[in-house]
Amino acid sequence: MSHYLVDRGFAALSLITTLLLCDCSSPNLATEGNPMPEKQVVAYMTSITPSSAYDTPPKFLKGYAPFFPSREARTRHWGYAVVDFNVAADGTTSDVRPAVATAYSFAKEAMIAVQNWQFAPARKHGQPVVVRMRIPFTFRS
Repeated sequence: MSHYLVDRGFAALSLITTLLLCDCSSPNLATEGNPMPEKQVVAYMTSITPSSAYDTPPKFLKGYAPFFPSREARTRHWGYAVVDFNVAADGTTSDVRPAVATAYSFAKEAMIAVQNWQFAPARKHGQPVVVRMRIPFTFRS
């Protein structure tokens, strides 16, 4: 009987910890394969290109959150990836590369997601310009 109570107590503690760590109560966080919330992208995306190279930064329009890598999900690993990419003059992304990641599988899923994102391009004197951006992703199962 006491073994059963310990297991239930551990399960409850694990659930509470998971909810606190992943902040699942927040509707503004991305979930795998779903549309990325614009506010989240704006909050975490930074420009690598100096701000003097543009008057108006790129604006995120649409894209989907990366999927959790299946291998990492099976082993219950958590991780992160930081991805660098260009926002082209037509608003598409290109030259998507990992800057750092806890595992290549996290970087790969982040790169696949960012490759399909759409932006309103950055502008300099009213003309669209290419800028290099960076965004981190945290993967939690």
